[in-house]
Amino acid sequence: MWKKIVTISLAIVMVLSLAACTKGDGELPSSQEIVNEVIESLDDIRTYQFDMDMTMDVAGEAEGEAFEVTVIMDSSGAVDVENRQMSMDATQSLSMLGQPEMEMGMEMCIVGDMIYMLTEMPEMEAMWAKSQLPEEYWGEVSQVEYQTELLEAAQVEVLGSEMVEGIDCYVLQLTPDLEQLWQFYVQQAQVTGEVPEELLQEIFQSFSVKQWIAKDTYFLTNAGIDMVMELTPEDMGYPEEEGVMTLDITMSFWGYDYNQPVFIELPPGAEEAVEMPM
Repeated sequence: MWKKIVTISLAIVMVLSLAACTKGDGELPSSQEIVNEVIESLDDIRTYQFDMDMTMDVAGEAEGEAFEVTVIMDSSGAVDVENRQMSMDATQSLSMLGQPEMEMGMEMCIVGDMIYMLTEMPEMEAMWAKSQLPEEYWGEVSQVEYQTELLEAAQVEVLGSEMVEGIDCYVLQLTPDLEQLWQFYVQQAQVTGEVPEELLQEIFQSFSVKQWIAKDTYFLTNAGIDMVMELTPEDMGYPEEEGVMTLDITMSFWGYDYNQPVFIELPPGAEEAVEMPM
């Protein structure tokens, strides 16, 4: 049961699937001016590449036994917004006290209206699967729509300026309006089909986002997300069981090589993928 909860929590994280700042660098634009420029700049993004990592520490008690789990995931990929294509490679490790570490890999490719996925796990045969990608999900997968919704559903504070990998950036602190964000998330969470809206309103204890926006293009250069979630068996439909689980999650996202050529094609074996429902 708790393994199922961890899996669903990872799905939530994937949908939400993201240093000191110097002030006194002259008068900065207002937060609304920067938000407007960022949203407008999204129409100029044709391609980009990204790196993303996540660490999730899970601790709690189930059926009278304490447990601790750490999940680490690293991924990188490329997105061709114009041609609706995306590729991503990810590695994930799961370690639990007293158990050997488990590692798995994932490869994903979107071409047109199809999404192809290959998951590699110990002692399991790797097999490509494919699904029809619903029209409304492309904007979310490519992060363009998600960035718009996040900025529009947040209180934004300009912290200052900072150089990131040689790029002069505005630094923003986002405090999301969770009520609005829930509505957006519920549409995306239908991918799992298992996360009721009322549950989402209860499990998040804190959620903060920090973004570094390039001053010349207003493209997202870096983002950091910190969240704390709390789940009980009752939340997941097991009222007869006792216990509580706390998830402490940190995510980082780096976007780069905007509007540079990318080459995305189906990996070998993906053409024979077994079709699965989305």
